[in-house]
Amino acid sequence: MASQEIEPIEEILAHIGRHRNFVLQGGAGSGKTETLKQLVQRITDGSSPKRVVCITHTNKAADEISERTLGKADVSTIHAFLGALIRPYKANIKAVLPELFTLSHFERSGEEEHGETSKDKAKTEHERFKKSHETLEKRRQIVLDLKTEKVVGKREYDKSPELYIASHNQLVDEVNAKIEEMIHLVDARSIKYNETPFNSFRDPSFGHDGLITIASLMLQRYSNLRKILSDKFDCIFIDEYQDTHPNVVQSLVQASADSSLILGLFGDSEQAIYSDGIGDVESYIANGKFALVQKSDNFRCSPQVIKVANSFRCDGLVQKVALKCLDDGTFETRLCREGSVKMYFAMAPEKVPLEGESKTETNSRHNATCAELRDRLVEAVVDKHPTFTQLKLTNKSIAADVGFGTLWDIFDATYQSPREEIKRTLNRLQFEQLFEIKNLYESLPGDRRAYNRLIEIVNRSGINIRTIADKYNASRDLERLKDPNLTAYEAVNFAIERGFISKSDSHQSFLVRSNDFLKEFEIDDCIQAFRKLYDNGANTKARMLKRLNDEELPYLDLSIVEGSFETLKRKVEKHTFLTRLFSSDLKLSEVFSFYEYEATDGIFATMHKTKGTGIENVLVICDEYGWISEYDFSSCFTGQKPHGVVGQISW
Repeated sequence: MASQEIEPIEEILAHIGRHRNFVLQGGAGSGKTETLKQLVQRITDGSSPKRVVCITHTNKAADEISERTLGKADVSTIHAFLGALIRPYKANIKAVLPELFTLSHFERSGEEEHGETSKDKAKTEHERFKKSHETLEKRRQIVLDLKTEKVVGKREYDKSPELYIASHNQLVDEVNAKIEEMIHLVDARSIKYNETPFNSFRDPSFGHDGLITIASLMLQRYSNLRKILSDKFDCIFIDEYQDTHPNVVQSLVQASADSSLILGLFGDSEQAIYSDGIGDVESYIANGKFALVQKSDNFRCSPQVIKVANSFRCDGLVQKVALKCLDDGTFETRLCREGSVKMYFAMAPEKVPLEGESKTETNSRHNATCAELRDRLVEAVVDKHPTFTQLKLTNKSIAADVGFGTLWDIFDATYQSPREEIKRTLNRLQFEQLFEIKNLYESLPGDRRAYNRLIEIVNRSGINIRTIADKYNASRDLERLKDPNLTAYEAVNFAIERGFISKSDSHQSFLVRSNDFLKEFEIDDCIQAFRKLYDNGANTKARMLKRLNDEELPYLDLSIVEGSFETLKRKVEKHTFLTRLFSSDLKLSEVFSFYEYEATDGIFATMHKTKGTGIENVLVICDEYGWISEYDFSSCFTGQKPHGVVGQISW
């Protein structure tokens, strides 16, 4: 039977007594938040109580910790904490603000990595150059209102890379100089945190990520700000530290090094779900900046699940069953915690190219076959366990079921990882802001917090609601968002016209680039001829070459198809994607269904929204195809820590 005492707390108290930073590392169900609660109670009571702030990542988590710590500590989200810290120092904010918008020079690659050929190195470098050029193109459009020439192709780039890099960096210097000049003229008092996902150069203002960058820079550069922080608090505790941005951790470590401030991290490096989070803090532990405290208890899972989860971990932590204390003061029995684990799997078919098929076509066909096999396997397992919650990454098999099938199809036809691209593109077009406004409006009239937040958003966008008539007009406009037949982008335009949303720089840049592409596409005779053949069944290189052998077409010949088939195909797909994205095919209701799916649990749950929860019976669906950049499933079976993978599956 587990001890009633949570042993790690004494170890943590010893570290605090020595003014030493610490990391509490514990797997799912280990009671990390309970330890945090008890720790706060212990160090805030007595003759010399410590001043504590607990930092979380969501309002929901902040409310939970605040309730459990009984008001004995300040509790705040990371954005609220950093926003309040830097808000009074407008001149300093202005001093670092240009770094949100200025660009870095493009630098050539170094020596080839192990196993990398010179050809691979050249290809990787040109891909990097293209991405850097795309960023420059967007920034010049926003800052200078100038269009930029298309990026040079790899063949030309390889002839004179230094020449093209020098020209690129000259444009970077020009746009950076303009950014510095324009921000220098801004009244520091007008710079603000806009509480949206977007930084705005024209306002200027900064969004969620911009706040992280600015606060981190200010903490690193200004010792007075670090002193203010240490004068205000004795301890800063970060919950779910693995999802905290590395720059924030680095800044707070620097603040603790200058003072008696103690930094405590609570979490699990193997449950990281955000790609920009720090993940693990092994380097800080290795250099002595943090003491590691491991919590091996598991109060949630059955022994069978714990055994499987332990085999997946790469950090040496071995969890064991810990029995919960019940409301009547007794402990649960081990029998109550018994469960079972079964693995169902399907073997992927061999990837064999067909005659005349390109590598891209082979991969696409193979991925489709694997997806079909996966769906058949899931269907068979669900028949055996119909009441189990399905824990899986979003895919086509569930998109239609929960109301965003058309949205999924639009992205699935173009991207290998539709879910991430849907989220990125919708957020860029400010649908996430529209979804928040819709939810706040639907919470009225009973939710006072929702009412205040809605008034704050609307007023910040330029509408001043003061009279009954103002409220009536705003309410009338917001009612339109409930129309199930409203086209998605029509709704965003409507919200911008009515002043509920201010169009972001990123949104405007996306529109400019999309419109330019669509205009060029329509007047390009070669791509029009290619699209005609492609749409009429010649959708592989072999089929198109055969058609051109049988008939001659103006503007398109065998040499063009032989050398540029994939490039032309991508342009056709991009044209179809943009046309459908902005068409009447995509309804606002589908976009809202996507966000609702992301935010709520049901029979379908994603890996990204189950942290800190317990699901009694779960079907974990692992699909490694198309996700290897973020999730390395093979490491679960080898015991080796995945190289370069920022997040791992939360089991």
